[in-house]
Amino acid sequence: MSEQDGPAMDEHEGDHAVDKTLQLAARYYRSVPTDRAGYEEVILPLPVEKTALIGLHCWNIGCPDGPATDANYCVGMGWPQPTVEAARIMAEVIRPAMDLARSIGMAVCHVETDWMDRKYPHIESRRSDAAASVHPVRQELFERAHGADYMERSPLAEMRRAEIVSPVGDEPLVFYSDALDEYLRGRGIETLIYMGFATDMCLLGAEGGARHMLARGYRCVVMRDGTVGVESPDTFPQRLATNYGLHIFEWTLGHGCTFAQFKQAIEQVQDDRST
Repeated sequence: MSEQDGPAMDEHEGDHAVDKTLQLAARYYRSVPTDRAGYEEVILPLPVEKTALIGLHCWNIGCPDGPATDANYCVGMGWPQPTVEAARIMAEVIRPAMDLARSIGMAVCHVETDWMDRKYPHIESRRSDAAASVHPVRQELFERAHGADYMERSPLAEMRRAEIVSPVGDEPLVFYSDALDEYLRGRGIETLIYMGFATDMCLLGAEGGARHMLARGYRCVVMRDGTVGVESPDTFPQRLATNYGLHIFEWTLGHGCTFAQFKQAIEQVQDDRST
C-alpha cells in the first residue's frame, strides 16, 4: 500500500451502508376525503443503499465565495432576505445533512443549472451558445422582472455552486434529469431526499427536480427546513412562497421531513451499527 492509499480500512468499513434502513419520520398532505383534509404522519423505511440526498441549485450569489448581490438585478433568490436565508440554510442544514449522509454511506448528489456550464466545462451541457430569439414583449417582461441584460451582466453570470455544499470526492454534479437518473439507476437508488432552492420554483420543476424524477419512478421527500422560496420583501415574513411550494410537494409529489427528523434517523442507524 502506498501513502496515497491512506490508512487501512476496517474489514466492515466499506459495506457500512449494507442492510441499514432509516426509519424516517415524515408527513404528507392528505387531500381526500376533502372534508377531513390534513397532514398525515408516517414512518418511511428507507434502505440507505437505495436512498440519495439531493442538493439542488445551491448558488453562491451573496455567499463568501460568490458574487455580491446587486440591487439593480433580481436574480438568484431574488431579494436580500431569501438570499441571506439560503446562505444560512446551506451552512446550518444542507451541509450538515450531507455530512450525516456521507457518514453512513448514503449517496449525495448535486444538481445545477446549465446556465453555469462555462464554470464546469467537464460536465455535459446541451445549452446552445447561439443567440436566442426572444419576442420583444417577452424580453421586456424579462428585463422588468430581472434587470437589463441580466444573463450577461448580473451576478447570475458569475455564479457557481456554493463551495460549502459542493461535491466531495466522486459525488456527481449534473445538469439534467436523465443524467441524474442514469447515475441513480446504476446504483439501485429508489428514494430522493431534496434540499436546495427555490422551494416554489426549481425544487419542484427544474431538471433533476421532484416532478421530473417522480415521473421516472422515484419516491421524493423534501427536507422542509433545507429550502426557502423566492420571497419578496412583502412575502418573506410569512414565507408565503416557501409554504406554497412545500404544500404542493407534500400534497402531489411526495413527503416532507425536517433536518431534525433526518438526523434522528441517521443517528439511530449509527447507534445500531455500533452495537
